[in-house]
Amino acid sequence: MMTSISRPVLFLMAFLSCLASVPARAQTTSTVRDQVHIVDSTRIQVLTMRDGSSFVGRIVAVRNDSVDFQTGIGRMTLAINDIRSIREHDAGRLHDGSYWFPNPNATRLFFAPTAQMLKKGDGYFADYELFFPGFAYGVTDNISVGGGVSVFPTGVDEQIYYFTPKAGVSFSDQIHVAAGLLFAGTGGGTGGVGYGVATLGDGDRSLTVGLGYGFAGGDIESKPLVMLGAEKRVSRRVALVTENYILPISDDNVVYSFGLRFMGEKLTTDFAIFNVVGSGIIGFPYVDFVYSF
Repeated sequence: MMTSISRPVLFLMAFLSCLASVPARAQTTSTVRDQVHIVDSTRIQVLTMRDGSSFVGRIVAVRNDSVDFQTGIGRMTLAINDIRSIREHDAGRLHDGSYWFPNPNATRLFFAPTAQMLKKGDGYFADYELFFPGFAYGVTDNISVGGGVSVFPTGVDEQIYYFTPKAGVSFSDQIHVAAGLLFAGTGGGTGGVGYGVATLGDGDRSLTVGLGYGFAGGDIESKPLVMLGAEKRVSRRVALVTENYILPISDDNVVYSFGLRFMGEKLTTDFAIFNVVGSGIIGFPYVDFVYSF
């Protein structure tokens, strides 16, 4: 039994290790040289050096082999050959002089999706509640696919598998809509939820509303599942997240949650409590880990 579980887990760990090594290869000098240009005060650039250090500011002068880089504490001269990568963002990513990297997990709340989409070629590996590893990948800027399978310490026929295609469009940086499907199954049958979702905001602050209809065995629920969620980034590495549901049942039909998201540039970790209104208990703990690539 351990063999059937350990093989996929070891494969996932090995694949993540390969992904983690990608930034170390990064851009070639010629590619970096093509990206070297002066920007105005509405933009910022993040320069990552070959020694692993990084600087936030903007290029203000370009020479044959070096650039002058203006930071919040002064100007410095950097050799182009020493620059590993250049990323450019709106100047609004600076908060009191501190650079807030983009939220690497803006396409989801805890488990529920937002209407924000993965960019083409972007993706993530996730582990929900330890026993539910999964992945998602941006096929285009408007279409993503994902899925996963549980790793319970039981037989293969008792595992849960799921598939999550999603399509969406952004009308601006602050208005997004999407539709998708959560299809799941076990050895005993299949079912899922078809949904539509709208998000106002971005990766730092957003409000998401969703509506879905459950289905199983060829039948579709007559009443919808309603989801309301939000995320508010309160510091460079911490955000508040909530994900709440009105279930299509008559009793005990409100599920609410609240928690914290701790984020790095590639990895986020969520800790939350889920509960049912009127349960009389503290709630159920929730944890997930998401590695973006």
